Amino acid sequence: MTRFDPRADLAQLDTLYAEIRSWLALPRERVLRVAPALSGWNAEQHVVHCSLANELVGRNLKNLLKGSGMLVVDTGEPIEGALEILASGCIPRGTAQAPRIVRPPELVERAYLLEWLDGNEREFAEAKQRLDELLDAPKRIPHQILGPLTAVQWLRFAAVHTAHHMSIARELL
Repeated sequence: MTRFDPRADLAQLDTLYAEIRSWLALPRERVLRVAPALSGWNAEQHVVHCSLANELVGRNLKNLLKGSGMLVVDTGEPIEGALEILASGCIPRGTAQAPRIVRPPELVERAYLLEWLDGNEREFAEAKQRLDELLDAPKRIPHQILGPLTAVQWLRFAAVHTAHHMSIARELL
């Protein structure tokens, strides 16, 4: 079984969120720049997508800590190749489309984005405080593409997924 280091993943998320915060100080037209050859979204939309996805990761972590919730399952394994993608730290570009629930709007209300980012950072700070419990959480919640993931695998997904989109956003900036 592939092992991940949730401490390293949480540290990476801290670094990525600090970078995101620095981007928000840039002139807005810069983060709204569109480059269709690189992406159908601008840099701000990539940040919004990650903040919405990570909000769901935070909810999943809470439910896995409780051991109950609408999506919690007792068993199951990720689909073939999912753990290898997470272990590589690299999501291939253009292979999946974001589910509607985490697609960014055309124009983002900056106040909402700041709230979402604050919420993500609070959730990840709580995950750090409860890391031993997360390491021992035996249940899983299915990811729509990767299949059932443990709490540690969800943290790894958050780090890899956020890094993937921030890499694209860096190119756009």
